Amino acid sequence: MPPRRDRHSRLQIPRRFHLHGHEVTVRIIPRTRWPHSMDTVGMWTPDRHRIDLRGDLGNTELQQAFCHEWTHALLCEMNHPLNHDEIFVDNLASLLHQSSTTFSTTKK
Repeated sequence: MPPRRDRHSRLQIPRRFHLHGHEVTVRIIPRTRWPHSMDTVGMWTPDRHRIDLRGDLGNTELQQAFCHEWTHALLCEMNHPLNHDEIFVDNLASLLHQSSTTFSTTKK
């Protein structure tokens, strides 16, 4: 039997990536250990270069939450004012999620 892949791998959510020379860590945290408000499903913490995701989310919701926080991270690193526009961030995150989960490397 092949080894069971963890949730990061199965959902293609990175454990870490780099932005402007900083390593960003992505954590999926169980609901019982969630350090943020329960109204929050993800959190970008710029001073720690970290994205936290609430682990009780369904797979699609978890991917979407990652894309949302990833968008915040990108805009924050650019010092872009749209980082504070949740509607813009959510729309861009939805586009990133849809395109990244439908990537194809095969020819038609």
